[in-house]
Amino acid sequence: MAIAIVQHHGRPYTPTDQAQIETLFGHVKGEWPHLEGVNDAERERVCPEYNTVRLHAAIAYVALDDEHNGRGEAIREARRRGLQQAREERFAYYGREHRYTEEERP
Repeated sequence: MAIAIVQHHGRPYTPTDQAQIETLFGHVKGEWPHLEGVNDAERERVCPEYNTVRLHAAIAYVALDDEHNGRGEAIREARRRGLQQAREERFAYYGREHRYTEEERP
């Protein structure tokens, strides 16, 4: 029985064929340039930081571990609620009731 699965291997030195991995390598090389010349033990030390601490722009500044374990949307929602609350408090304070005095002016 034959299974028709097409395997695709990117062409060397053609980053558009391997966009996702090239993006990952670009981030790793940019943030931890010393990793290009170190051993696997050093890489293993950095991987947990990359997955659990670093906030990733592609997933709205949530750590990969949080997104993978289903906490990403809750984090983004809490962030939205916090920003909305801060906005409402700012408008309440600086609304028509409150005027700057000469000492308060920025």
